[in-house]
Amino acid sequence: MDSEIEKQIRALQKKAEQALSDAELLMENGSVEATINRGYYSVFQAARAALLTEEESPNTHSGVIRRFGYHFVRTEQVSDDIGDILTTAQSMRGRADYEAFADLSQEGAANLVEDAHRFIEAVEEKVLSSR
Repeated sequence: MDSEIEKQIRALQKKAEQALSDAELLMENGSVEATINRGYYSVFQAARAALLTEEESPNTHSGVIRRFGYHFVRTEQVSDDIGDILTTAQSMRGRADYEAFADLSQEGAANLVEDAHRFIEAVEEKVLSSR
């Protein structure tokens, strides 16, 4: 794999880890919507890193989700449950960021952070470590 792509993968992994760390801090402070935003971006950046192993870099969030499913869920490199984390996180983030009266709970935000940990671990173990 090209060294420039390797650098981009590492940079996206760092972004994913930082976003997850931010989500944890925001959760401790009770900021539900911000926790969900950062939780989503942690899985989104990890998915982007995974797609670079396939030399793909979709231009949209929906493109990342669709291509992640195609390359990694469909082929059973990662489970359906892991793939669902990405789509659920995007839906939650949309509600958190754009709905004036989003009905989101601290428990839902905490579950997203836990799921984000599982997603990032699965991507690192099943996709990134095998390149």
